[in-house]
Amino acid sequence: MTPKSLEDFEAVLLGGYPRSDFFIKTEMLTDNVYVNFNAEVQPSQEVERWFTFSSSLIAPGTQSDPYWGQMYKSIYYANSVLDNLKGMSIKPEQKALFEQVQGEAYALRAYSYFYLINFYADVYSPANLGLPGVPMPLTAEDVNVNAGNNVRTPIGDVWNQIVKDIELATGLLTGKKVTDRYRFSYNTLQLFRARVDLMMGNYESAITYAGSVISNYPLADLSGIEKRITENGFKSALAYNFGFVDTQLNKELMFFVGGRANMNPYYYSTGSVKPTEQLLSLSTRYGNVSDYRQLVFDHFEDNATQVIKMGKTVYKMYASQDLYCYYVGFKASEAYLIRAEAQARLNKSDLALNDINSILKSRMRKDFVKTLKVSDFADNTAVLDRVLEERRLELAFDAGFRFMDLRRLGKPKIEHVFKDARVYTLEKNDPRYLMQIPPSESENSTGMPLNPR
Repeated sequence: MTPKSLEDFEAVLLGGYPRSDFFIKTEMLTDNVYVNFNAEVQPSQEVERWFTFSSSLIAPGTQSDPYWGQMYKSIYYANSVLDNLKGMSIKPEQKALFEQVQGEAYALRAYSYFYLINFYADVYSPANLGLPGVPMPLTAEDVNVNAGNNVRTPIGDVWNQIVKDIELATGLLTGKKVTDRYRFSYNTLQLFRARVDLMMGNYESAITYAGSVISNYPLADLSGIEKRITENGFKSALAYNFGFVDTQLNKELMFFVGGRANMNPYYYSTGSVKPTEQLLSLSTRYGNVSDYRQLVFDHFEDNATQVIKMGKTVYKMYASQDLYCYYVGFKASEAYLIRAEAQARLNKSDLALNDINSILKSRMRKDFVKTLKVSDFADNTAVLDRVLEERRLELAFDAGFRFMDLRRLGKPKIEHVFKDARVYTLEKNDPRYLMQIPPSESENSTGMPLNPR
């Protein structure tokens, strides 16, 4: 079937939204996870490649990288729609739908390039703008030629295109009421722009766009969990069929991505890869069971045999593995964290702490709410460190943030303990902080540089 009508191209666009994992395994490249070898399910070879910082994250002899492939598939769908909409004649009553589809296509393309540039190229900085980025086709007119003769567009050009596409998408989606949280909307794009501005060091702009989101998305009142705690106890307040995303937090969730069955590799009962104790410690820094986020990471198990099997922590963000699981792509608390970090980087400690206090008020139980003051910290650097700790806890396992954050925060040294207590190290500024260009790309594009190893 050949798409012809505007409705046809809307369907094509919807088929381009990512519906498989394209970031969750990057958590295994970070300090957010460890492997419990007493678990019922032992690590797979795929887990071993990621957790031990293998030079290549795809299986030996494999040509294609599913992360790379998913993002370029989405780009192809977006480009196909944009190409065909250019010459389309529409009726006046179709104008709103036309602009919505076109706007979503620009947003989807920007979103895909955002992940590609943050995984497969070096970080955004003035010194890196001319370094190899990723191939950046902006049309689907001849995909066969593009597939065989690609070059890596410079990092600065890719980031500039991301900003341009977000701006075009924002203009087209302004005033459009998109209630489906699996599609881009005006508010989601405001948060996306704030995210991009933060990573590009455009702090004033990040504050502005984050503020737009904050004005429309107040943080949730999570005190409704108290009823579940009273009825089920801490251990079962979040259970097999009820995850943290099913609480009032759901009101903050703006965009879901990457859905299919059995998608949570950090599942809380049998999985071997689990959150580190550091995340649990961050959720108990002001006292045991003072922060609702402790329910996500603490199994509250007192059976010694079960503790050994489950490991030090659990991960109860999502519910039953028998159901479809859609990852959090954008949520309102990110806007508060973006604004807090940007304020701290502009030496506005009081404003940064105001946003952190808003998060603490929402996440902490009523009798334990902590209010931070500038006088609690030695200097602005200490305030920034506190903001980044809150970001790590609040956004753990969301949207691939930890891997991207470690990259932009100096690529620190990370050690993982694997089989036979062997230690695997990702050194400071290690070239493996850049995922490798897959053979399916490099072998069909003569002269394309690989990332160093």
